[in-house]
Amino acid sequence: MDNRAAELILRERNIFPTNGSDNITLLNNMFVLEMFYRITQLYHFKNFIFYISERLDLNNKDSQEFFHNFWTYFPMAPNLIITREHHLGIPMMQFISTPSLVMVFTTGKDDPIMELASHNQQGIHWLKTIFVLFPSLQSRDFETNPESLAQFTAEIKDVYDWVWRKQFINTFLITIKDNVFILDPYPTPSIVNKTGVWQAEEFFHKYAKNMKGYLVRTPILYDMPRVFKSDRPTNRYEKNFIHGTSGNLFLGFLEFVNATLMDTSANVTADYLNMTNLLDLVSQGVYETLIHSFTEITTKFVVSYSYPIGINDCCIMVPYRNQSPADQYMHEALQENVWVLISLFTLYITVAIYLCSPLRPRDLSAAFLQSICTLTYSVPTFIIRTPTLRMRYLYILLAIWGIVTSNLYISRMTSYFTTAPPVRQINTVQDVVEANLRIKMLAIEYERMAKSPLQYPESYLNQVDLVDKHMLDLHRDPFNTSFGYTVSSDRWRFLNLQQLHLRKPIFRLTEICEGPFYHVFPLHKDSHMRSVMTEYIMIAQQAGLMNHWERETFWEAVHLHRIHVHLFDDEPMALSLDFFSSLLRTWTLGLILAGLAFAAEMKWHEHVTFKRRPVIRITRKPRSFLRRFMKL
Repeated sequence: MDNRAAELILRERNIFPTNGSDNITLLNNMFVLEMFYRITQLYHFKNFIFYISERLDLNNKDSQEFFHNFWTYFPMAPNLIITREHHLGIPMMQFISTPSLVMVFTTGKDDPIMELASHNQQGIHWLKTIFVLFPSLQSRDFETNPESLAQFTAEIKDVYDWVWRKQFINTFLITIKDNVFILDPYPTPSIVNKTGVWQAEEFFHKYAKNMKGYLVRTPILYDMPRVFKSDRPTNRYEKNFIHGTSGNLFLGFLEFVNATLMDTSANVTADYLNMTNLLDLVSQGVYETLIHSFTEITTKFVVSYSYPIGINDCCIMVPYRNQSPADQYMHEALQENVWVLISLFTLYITVAIYLCSPLRPRDLSAAFLQSICTLTYSVPTFIIRTPTLRMRYLYILLAIWGIVTSNLYISRMTSYFTTAPPVRQINTVQDVVEANLRIKMLAIEYERMAKSPLQYPESYLNQVDLVDKHMLDLHRDPFNTSFGYTVSSDRWRFLNLQQLHLRKPIFRLTEICEGPFYHVFPLHKDSHMRSVMTEYIMIAQQAGLMNHWERETFWEAVHLHRIHVHLFDDEPMALSLDFFSSLLRTWTLGLILAGLAFAAEMKWHEHVTFKRRPVIRITRKPRSFLRRFMKL
């Protein structure tokens, strides 16, 4: 270790010429070590990582004294010295898990060691980092020379511009003549000189707790139910023009950190949400983050993610195969095979009565009526012995009345209290193929499914129609759908609220799912908002705000007429006489016809009897029609 340290001890012969054997002392070693010691006493670092520029190779007694004293101050602390010649082959986040202090010895923002430090600490730029700057020769006389002061100030600013661009958020800078600088990033990055007045507690301050109105730029596009805008507030108490589950969460986060939202959707050429393009803009640093959350099915390794808002599946939504309407219950009260069985049973009873009847001569029609009477629990069976056509006609009407009435009444009333056998729903890949149902999905979703041929065979993939998100949103109307769609579980919960008011569902999720995937906000790599956003999302989830905003979003969308709720008032009603009007008309017509047949029979009987009666000249009092009917 001593040999390696001696090789890497700070020398500046390559960039700072010396006269003879004299060495130029740039830093006060005791000042730097005392600062390291006081900070370590406060934060209790367990690891020290040195990034030393290849331009600094000072093999002199001052530099050797620096490292000797460092190991004296921290004899048991592990330390790692990294240069471009001895850099790590893996990112440092793979093995750094305890409180660590990173020290970067550099000559400026263009020093190669800066990019090496940024690359090795990718994903952990939040580690507490100290930049030790060795400025150029022209800027060293900044106390007396205005040009040197301007050069010195520019070099400090350039380093901090690089630091903010790379999102080293817990950092400060030490340079020559005991100068100390920190960066106050909010609302706009500014450099604060702490030379001579610093305290250890002032370093590594959590500035993101109060961003002082820091401007967060993001486009706001239509993305129901996650984000949507309105031209008016939903109520007079909250002047809020942005709605949606993700929108409410993001607005709450901005209020939590005292930041300001700037809508840049006017600069977006597309009139719909293209998440892939927006993620590219985040990766390029155009946007730090987006108000639009997304299910992490779109893998972008150049984009970092926030703490998960939720965990969602991506499933196929299909039309629901509803049961028969209530007006068809009379027709579907019994299955066809049951009706056939009843018909055969009626014939069986008819033949049995005919063969077993003691009456002679035996009457097949009477046996048939007796069979119907047995099935419909009609009037006593001795009436069928009456050998008059009118009684048998009336009895046929009575049998029809019993059959139709019992079926109508029982079927109608019991349909509200019984459940018909469930209709087999589309639920698997094979069901989609058998139903010849077209499925609309995004190209990236299709690519994921195509990678699993055993789970999604070619016959299923042939049912898929590739569309962009804009077309998918236009066709994703659950009340007018004859297609299948891909939908994430958070969107499904929102759509499901639309059909809670329906007596019969319109659509459903299948078991054809991909996932689960994290539901996240995109973030720029090593974003300065990551830590505080994680804290806020956890608070919102623990407080139940996500469930509250999900319900609130639905009613906001209804209020703004973005969606429509179909209300159906189809409560069961008691049957009235109007329900039996057709039967009553049939019954009345039967009674009239029976009465006319009875009157005609009476007249015919009177006519025949009158002809056969002997002529008696004694005048008798004529009987009324009622008296003759009662006698008969």
